[in-house]
Amino acid sequence: MKIKFRQNKGQVAVAIILVMTVLLGSVGLGADMALLYFNWVILQKGVDAGALAGAGYLQSDLQAVPQAINVAVTYAENNGIKNSELQKDANGNEAYVPGPNYSTITVTAKRTVPYAFFKLIGLPNGIVAATATAQMPLAPSCVNCTSAQPTPGSQPTVTPGNICSSPGQCNVIPIGLDFSTPYTFNQPVQLNENKVGPGNWGSLALGGVGGANERTNIANGYGGPLAVNQWVDTEPGKKVGPVDQGFNDRISQAQSEFPNGTFDAHSPNDPRVIILPMVNWNSPNGRSQVEIMAFAALWVDSISGGTIQADFIDTESFNSTGDPNAPFRGARGRPILIK
Repeated sequence: MKIKFRQNKGQVAVAIILVMTVLLGSVGLGADMALLYFNWVILQKGVDAGALAGAGYLQSDLQAVPQAINVAVTYAENNGIKNSELQKDANGNEAYVPGPNYSTITVTAKRTVPYAFFKLIGLPNGIVAATATAQMPLAPSCVNCTSAQPTPGSQPTVTPGNICSSPGQCNVIPIGLDFSTPYTFNQPVQLNENKVGPGNWGSLALGGVGGANERTNIANGYGGPLAVNQWVDTEPGKKVGPVDQGFNDRISQAQSEFPNGTFDAHSPNDPRVIILPMVNWNSPNGRSQVEIMAFAALWVDSISGGTIQADFIDTESFNSTGDPNAPFRGARGRPILIK
């Protein structure tokens, strides 16, 4: 019996060793796999952020590509990716923007992760990679929208109190552009120069009425939601002083924040970038309502005597919802990840 007991003890010891080996191996394998996954999550977060940020700077032409790439790299690095981990394209760029449309940007990163357990079987390191492609956003059906759009149709002006609080903070301006007039990218245009109907020169009453409201609305921008097919009030009268003062405040802030900004090389955050509702004017008489049909993007060159010199551009309107059915007039909604 003693001999049999000793034999059983030996068998149990062997079994325990085998079980412990498997357990330790499983723990080690799990730890290494968890480390790989953890690093992949960091990379994916970083390339997603970089691609989305860079796409917001694309403008369907080659000139905007360098700035879009620089922004993408900055955001990727700010979200945990080292510059050396970003994979370069055939031209040596750390993000890829293919022509001829220049409407998408791809950011790819790879990271070497040192193993703990796998080193015991001759595998010192593992490689994780992540890639993201973002598309230049679609035309918006709604600007200043975080979720649902305002209900289309005839309705009163959005409740006052949505004017932003400092010069250049928001980019939607209370000037309605004629939707029936064709415009092209880079085309110069004059705003508030001619009558669009009895007593109306193109201004809209957003968030309130009167000259003081219009000046503040132009300088700071309007932050309330506006949607295609929504009706808004006009602001009758040619208020030269308030218009000049509002745009001068806006331009002054832009020159302070973005002294090197130009029409063809600027940040979307530059206060000289403005978003205008395009409306059906139909010769309104006094204070009337007009229907929003689309949204246009412009760059403000100068202001004098209530007339604004501007140029059509192609840029993002922040906090805006892209819609494949919305008419495109230069303004775009949020960038979207497509891969």
